[in-house]
Formats: sequence, structure tokens, C-alpha cells
Amino acid sequence: MSAYTRGFLLVMAATIVWSSGGLIVRSVTADTWTIIFWRSVSSAGFLILYLWISERRLPWQAFRASGWSAVLIGACFAAASISFVLALGLTSVANALMLQALAPMIAGLLARVLLGEPIEPRTWIAILVAILGVGIMFGRMPSGADLLGTGLAFSSAFFFSCSVVIVRSRPQVPMVPGGFLSAVFAAMVSLPLASPLDVPQGEWPLLIFFGAGQLGVGMALFTNGARHIPAATSSLLALVEVALGPLWVWLVFGENPGPWVLGGGSVVVSALVIHTVMARR
Repeated sequence: MSAYTRGFLLVMAATIVWSSGGLIVRSVTADTWTIIFWRSVSSAGFLILYLWISERRLPWQAFRASGWSAVLIGACFAAASISFVLALGLTSVANALMLQALAPMIAGLLARVLLGEPIEPRTWIAILVAILGVGIMFGRMPSGADLLGTGLAFSSAFFFSCSVVIVRSRPQVPMVPGGFLSAVFAAMVSLPLASPLDVPQGEWPLLIFFGAGQLGVGMALFTNGARHIPAATSSLLALVEVALGPLWVWLVFGENPGPWVLGGGSVVVSALVIHTVMARR
């Protein structure tokens, strides 16, 4: 298996895991900052264990090898994670995820400007078609209560794109430490605003999975895969989350996104499939 194929599959798996985020948030009643705190704590616990096992050395050695890149990735991922969960609490899952469609263009432009990384015409076409699909999914412009959630979702897309470019710029260093630091940063930010002990007993497993599974496993997959493929392509793959996330919430809770979201999601997935086939050729 080539490095490109391995990276492609890892990032694809990460986006599928991440697509469960909206479903988990809708399944718990704890306040948003408490969700962020326990998500971050359980994610940090998973990632430090994963780091110890995968690197086959003491974790601090991996941190030293990553240097300031891990700190930058951690800060960007933390900002993206906090913004995303806050957005889910203010608007619909579909609206929160649709703004993630801007990530491919932002990441591609940043990589082009900062890294000099070329963007192939087929990738640009796929990005534009995917954004068209998300435009169809919107069906309307956000207003009122949706506006703040939409702004936070845009912030999440921007910081996520920054982390993609940083990972791509340093493919030779381990980036999982950045994921661990992002969880630590998010926990530190959310702790003063959270009520860590005010969680219904039945919700603990979901909160732990939200961090260790949805965020931790997803981040481990993404940071190991993104280094092997162009930044614009990895962000394009992240659009799978945009298409699947609203679907899970619709199937379980009946948060019906409507025909516009379903039609636009089909366009997004079609753009991804066509781009993948062209890239393999």
C-alpha cells in the first residue's frame, strides 16, 4: 500500500469517526462547557496511552521530537474543537457542519501561500463542487440564534485548516503529541466555566467516548494520515463529516435536515468519489 493510499484511508476513517459528534452532543443533557471539559480529559487520557504504545518510548521523548509544531497544532485543534462544540449548542448539527466545507479552500490557500504547495486542477474542481453542494444544503442564510453558531462553526473550520497545514509542513515529526496538547488546552480553557461533577450518571459513558473515541481515535487517525496527502485533499476528505453528521442526528433524533441538506450532501459525496477515482488514475 502506497503512502498516499494509507494516508487517504486514515483521514477518511477519521472523518467518519468525527461525524458522530453531533449525535453524541444531542444525546447528553450536561451543559456545553462540561461536555467540552470531559471530552478533553478523556481524549488526553487516550492519546497519552496511544502515544506510549505507538511510539514505543516514553511520551516526553515524542514531545521533544515534535517541538513547537506540537504546541501550534494543539492550539489550533483546541480552538477548532471548542468552537465546534459551542456551535452545536447554538444551532442545528447540519448548520454547524456545513461551515466545515470552507476548510478545503482555506487549507488549500494557506498551504499555497505558506508552503508553496500546488493545488491540482481536479482538486480545485472537487472543492468548488463540494462547496456548491454545501450551498445547496444551506437553502437559506443563517439569522437570529443561528448567527453566533454559524460564526463559531466558521472559526472551527479556519483553525482546523491551520492544523492541516502545520501537519503537512512537518511530515517527518510525530504529530500525535499535538493532539494530546489540544485536549489539555481545551480542558484548561473549559474548566473554570464547567461543572465537572454535575453530570447524570447514565451520560458518563457517552462523554468518555466523546473524548477517547470520537476525538481521540479520530485525531490519532488524522494526524497520522494527513502527513501523507496534500492539505487540500485531507480537508476535502473532511467533508464526509459534513454529509454524515446531520444524517446520524436525523436517523436517531428526527432532526430532519430536509431535502436541501440531503441533496447537497449527495453532491458533496459525489465530488469526493469522483476526485478519489481521478487521483487513483
